[in-house]
Amino acid sequence: MRIALDAMGGDKAPAETVAGAVLAAREYAIEVVLVGQPDAINAELAKADTAGLSLPVEPAATVISMDEHQPSTAWRRQRDSSLSVALQLLADHKVDAVVSAGNTGAVVSGGTFILHRMEGFDRPA
Repeated sequence: MRIALDAMGGDKAPAETVAGAVLAAREYAIEVVLVGQPDAINAELAKADTAGLSLPVEPAATVISMDEHQPSTAWRRQRDSSLSVALQLLADHKVDAVVSAGNTGAVVSGGTFILHRMEGFDRPA
């Protein structure tokens, strides 16, 4: 299984998100694609024992902040954000799932517009 992680999403990212990705990759033997700013992600990876783990880094130039004033449209303005890139990886069938601890409004609206809703559903969960 390949999971894309918005490594820049959340209040204590990327330190906590990368630490969680390392733990998940080790505990569940999965590949976690870390999406975000490579320099920041690689600095955190250097602090951990990643031997034998699959933790590729997918670059993204920007981050949708937790205090974004219009989270429902932030992903449109920032197509190169870690969240947008992660969702596009899923839309392109390059990963099996996306996880983000980032801005909930941006996650829900980005997921709705990039991935679309399942047939028969009027709203996102």
